[in-house]
Amino acid sequence: MDVEIPYRSARAWLSLVIGTVLVGIGLGFMIDAGFGVAPLDAFFTGISYRTGLSVGVILFLLSGLMVLLSWALGLKPAVGTLVTFVGIAILVDVTRLVGDAIGAPEWPIAVRVVWWVLGLVLFCSGVLGIFACDLGASPYDQLVRAISFRTGRSLGFARIVLDAITLLTAIVLGGSWGIGTVIILLVIPIALNRLLPLVKPHVHRDPAHDRRA
Repeated sequence: MDVEIPYRSARAWLSLVIGTVLVGIGLGFMIDAGFGVAPLDAFFTGISYRTGLSVGVILFLLSGLMVLLSWALGLKPAVGTLVTFVGIAILVDVTRLVGDAIGAPEWPIAVRVVWWVLGLVLFCSGVLGIFACDLGASPYDQLVRAISFRTGRSLGFARIVLDAITLLTAIVLGGSWGIGTVIILLVIPIALNRLLPLVKPHVHRDPAHDRRA
């Protein structure tokens, strides 16, 4: 597969890896807590519920399909795109296996609320790290960009339409949606808008390059 591998500092690559790990673990926490996840992830859990396949397997298969579809629409994937969906697919399943082993889905509501909030913090931190590294958008974001490019509509419009379709489908399929889904839709944009400009300069600083200069 022909993918773009741009030059980035070691910090950027580390940000990609850590971000991927945090998103995978955070998503696993939130699914087990049972208060809802982002629309796309709710869609994945709905298909998982209907097919009997794990969330990680569904995430891997459908993310790969989104990468191919966006590529067919003219948007070549970057290496970060591949790293994120493969890593998240593996980590969400591993996290849920551990959660099942310790009985997380059966914990009292108060404990599961704390578990969900912890998952949200990890998830948001991971998303921030992935966005800050500039090594490639997620498969879903790739598809949003490709549709926007092909249709001539704004990125915001394309995102809203896809979010609405995935959320409605998730509800029909019995996916993991709820009050947490609404919170995520509000928190993620705020976190990115406020924190991304602060984090990016640190991620892209290259101490080795600075010393040579």
